[in-house]
Amino acid sequence: MAIARTGKKGQWLPLLGVAATFWAHTGLAAEQISLVYPPFGTFSIQVSDLATFVKTGHASPELRFLIRLLPSDQEPNLRESLTTRMNLEPTTVGQFVKSPIGQTFLERIGQVIRTENDLNGAQALGEALKTAATSPSGITLLSVLQAFPSKSLKVNGELGLKAIGAFTRAINQQQRTQKFIERLAQRQPRTALPASGRTPAQKGPFQWQKQRLEFTNPNRTTGPIPADLYVPTGITAPAPLIVISHGLASDRTTFAYLAEHLASYGLAVLAVTHPGSDTRRIGSFLSGAPLDYENLPKDWAQRPLDLKLAIDAVAAFVDKDPALKIDTNNVGLFGHSMGGFTVLAAAGGTVDWNAVQQRCLAAANDLFIFNISVPLQCRSLGLANAPSIPADSRVKSVIAVNPVSSILIGERGMANIQVPTLIISSSKDVFAPPLEEQVLPFTWLQAQPKYLAMLVPGTHFSAVGVSEAGVLPVPRDLIGPNPQLAQPFFKGVSAAFFGVFNQHNERLRPFLSQTFVGQVAQPTFQAYWVEDINPQQLQEALAGRIGTQPRR
Repeated sequence: MAIARTGKKGQWLPLLGVAATFWAHTGLAAEQISLVYPPFGTFSIQVSDLATFVKTGHASPELRFLIRLLPSDQEPNLRESLTTRMNLEPTTVGQFVKSPIGQTFLERIGQVIRTENDLNGAQALGEALKTAATSPSGITLLSVLQAFPSKSLKVNGELGLKAIGAFTRAINQQQRTQKFIERLAQRQPRTALPASGRTPAQKGPFQWQKQRLEFTNPNRTTGPIPADLYVPTGITAPAPLIVISHGLASDRTTFAYLAEHLASYGLAVLAVTHPGSDTRRIGSFLSGAPLDYENLPKDWAQRPLDLKLAIDAVAAFVDKDPALKIDTNNVGLFGHSMGGFTVLAAAGGTVDWNAVQQRCLAAANDLFIFNISVPLQCRSLGLANAPSIPADSRVKSVIAVNPVSSILIGERGMANIQVPTLIISSSKDVFAPPLEEQVLPFTWLQAQPKYLAMLVPGTHFSAVGVSEAGVLPVPRDLIGPNPQLAQPFFKGVSAAFFGVFNQHNERLRPFLSQTFVGQVAQPTFQAYWVEDINPQQLQEALAGRIGTQPRR
């Protein structure tokens, strides 16, 4: 996703995280709720009981009974949860409520929080969210439920308590994952870095020229596809070609900072705009305009083909101009988010559409999935006669940053990648959760060598360049620390990785280490680097059976 500058301040929560939060705290009331909990029966709670509990900590007998049903680790936080304010702009809340993904999540929550007529509460919850956003108290759990457009509502108590347990487990597992990665990285031996000279995070020795390039994908109806080609000057041997694939609501300019940096190291770089998921086509994404959103199924399947055809276009360009020193048979791929899937698929990560359909069906029937990327990945099923996505043999290495691939590629597909692979995760990524979308897929990789890096407290937006053309109004707290402060990390690891595996420069190999990433990410970020994860130890850590300390 591209970032649009915003002057809004305050404590923001991710839009889709709001859905998870309300889902996880069912059992509250506006004026009155009826909580249906077999075999105990139906219980009614008055808002005055909640107000008294918030102010004094005193719980009525009905509320005290329900509190005892909560998991033990939820009870101490209940009063704070009732009044914690989320400073979300009314326009942003309205966009979320109308968006297709927002509707999906509200429908799921509406199975737990229902109308007084026992209908799905999605529409009423959407209205309550919009009303609460305009109130002086802002969005709190109390204000949303008080704004529920009915004097009473019903809560499926059994589903609500299961949701609380599932949400708690998800949070605990994300925290345990981060600690496990940190401990694993810290146990790695220290690597001796060159005592002097340029590090790959610093600008390289070459100048470069930028050229506009266009190519076509016959399966798209959007016409010529634009791309920017960065060609280093002064090189003596043909430069490997690095192709950059952007994420949703971005374009070829999003990673201009990285393209320029890699070109300064003698690498030719092609930044592609994917029509169908770029800034122009997703301009009304959050507003729910069906035309733009319905392009996504085709885009999932066509993106890897875009990269193949882009490489073909550069090869034809070189044939016409022998003075261009670009080796299109030696290609590295870099992709972010949706582009992370794109490059993993182009590098050999196979997509089994029958398996995707089964995974999406299972996800649709599971009320307690908190992975926000799942419904977006499952939009790929809207395409009839989905094509196969063959690997491109010209690809020699791949970097995937915050990729979303668990549904689309899956375990078997990841095992088919045979080129050196680096997956970069962010600890605070709410759009592509690190455990489900990066750490577990890393354990599925059979490629050697393979690397996993985690940026702390990185977010889904830490890698991207700030763009005035960005179409999603991203709150500052969701962006996290200034992404420009993370650029030395992304520049350094990318130049080192492509330098080793595409330029065959062994002098850069020491920079593919915990020693280097730990230095280059500071002081704003911490970075952790691992080369292998024992799946059994990871599962034990997630279950809390071995804490977060990997065994030798």
